[in-house]
Amino acid sequence: MIIKGELKGEFMKKILITGISGFVGGHFVHYLTTHHNNLEIHGISRSKPAWDFVNIPPRLLNVHHFHKADLNDIPRIKLLIEEIQPDYILHLAAQSSVAESWKTPVFSFLNNTNIFLNIIDTVRLNDNAARVLSIGSSEQYGIVPENDLPITEDRPQCPENPYAVARVAQEHLARIYAKGYDLDICCTRSFNHCGPGQTDRFVVSAIVKQFVKIAKGIQKPVINIGNGAIVRDFVDVHDVVDAYNLLLTKGKKGEVYNICSGQGRAIKDIITVLSEMLRIRVEVHQEQSQIRPIDNPRIIGSYKKIQRDLGWEPTIPFEQSLKSIYKYWDQRLQDESKMLSGNTL
Repeated sequence: MIIKGELKGEFMKKILITGISGFVGGHFVHYLTTHHNNLEIHGISRSKPAWDFVNIPPRLLNVHHFHKADLNDIPRIKLLIEEIQPDYILHLAAQSSVAESWKTPVFSFLNNTNIFLNIIDTVRLNDNAARVLSIGSSEQYGIVPENDLPITEDRPQCPENPYAVARVAQEHLARIYAKGYDLDICCTRSFNHCGPGQTDRFVVSAIVKQFVKIAKGIQKPVINIGNGAIVRDFVDVHDVVDAYNLLLTKGKKGEVYNICSGQGRAIKDIITVLSEMLRIRVEVHQEQSQIRPIDNPRIIGSYKKIQRDLGWEPTIPFEQSLKSIYKYWDQRLQDESKMLSGNTL
């Protein structure tokens, strides 16, 4: 827990969350507001949170502090960190889509490396003692031979897409600042998240949304995907934020931790699970436009290090994750339909 009995003198401890308006940001704020009541939460994002996937009581949400800012605006970021003086910084902000990084490689690389560098260099110049948690990706490992699975943290990194290259650079910057400037930085290599509220740019959410549309009769019983044979390690977002909470307070300085489920699932098998769970028969159509120039056939991680150091392990079954994502999209599409019918009256 971040702040049970951990008050800094007479002052409430503070956490700064970059990218707070996003999927993980919303779930992390929900986690903090339901587990703690004496932590001052500050968030930075280019747009104000509009979460429709977490239920945070207004009385709790109103005491949090949202700062609209672009992390590339160095003077603004310096001013905010100087004013807030955070005890913890959770760096979630990023262009986080591999597919998007293939479309805009220059933007993806420059954005993801620069915004992280702006944060940690401001911490350095401000002589701030904040614990920084840098979020990375399993994509950093690249293509790993079958006999080397599951992947452990000592596996050499060999990124195979622009997004992954930027994440490797981010981690190297974290290591240099921790070692060279004595900053308190801990890193993750987070595997594929899933959960309610995730955009349909990501595969599990996209598949579940299509099943909801089929169930509502607004899509033919055909599921459109990219490469259905690839295997990924999916971990529920609620397990992810629990891990991030532990790492912010107890993770070892300068260390890197996998956040994963330890299980691999082929994309085509996810369709089979949903089809059987929902009793909906579907055809599968492979969209050539969704095939990436280079793709890792199998990614499965090991969480033994974080389990050994902090006692964390995933607890939420994948089928439970699918049900919660289905419920989210069912409600979302229902709300959108009501809005459209209301606008046509």
